[in-house]
Amino acid sequence: MYRTNSPLLLRLLMQVNERLYLLFLLQSSGLQRPSLHFLFNGLVINKLTYALPAFAGQLTADDEKRINAISRKAMRRGLTLTAFDIDTLINKSDWKLFLQVTKPGHCLHHLFPPKSSTYSSYQLRKRKHSILASHRSIFAV
Repeated sequence: MYRTNSPLLLRLLMQVNERLYLLFLLQSSGLQRPSLHFLFNGLVINKLTYALPAFAGQLTADDEKRINAISRKAMRRGLTLTAFDIDTLINKSDWKLFLQVTKPGHCLHHLFPPKSSTYSSYQLRKRKHSILASHRSIFAV
C-alpha cells in the first residue's frame, strides 16, 4: 500500500481517479479508444502536469509509484493508447519551463547571468542553450 503525507497529492490522486471513472463510464457507453485517449490526455495528463515543476521535488518514490500506477490502470482498462511515466512528465515540464524562462521577454529572464563572450571561443560540446552558470549564487550568505 502506498502512503503519502501530502494532502495536496491525495486530493490530486482522488480527482484523477474520479476522472478515470468518468472515462470508464464513457467507454462503457461506447466511446471509441482514440477519443478516450484524447480525453485522457485532456483530463488526466493535464491535471497531473499542472504546476508539476513546483511540486515535483516534493514527490517521494512511493508517490511516483502511485502516480505511475494510474498509468498502468488506464492502459489495462483501455482508456489510453500510450502509457506515461511521471519521471518523463517531470523532465518535459521542467524543460518547457526552462525554455520559457530563458526567453528575453519573460519576467524571470533578468535573473540569469549575462551571456559570456568567451563561450563561443572554446571548442565545447554543443549545448541546448547558451546560459552559463554563475560562479556565485545569489543566495550565498
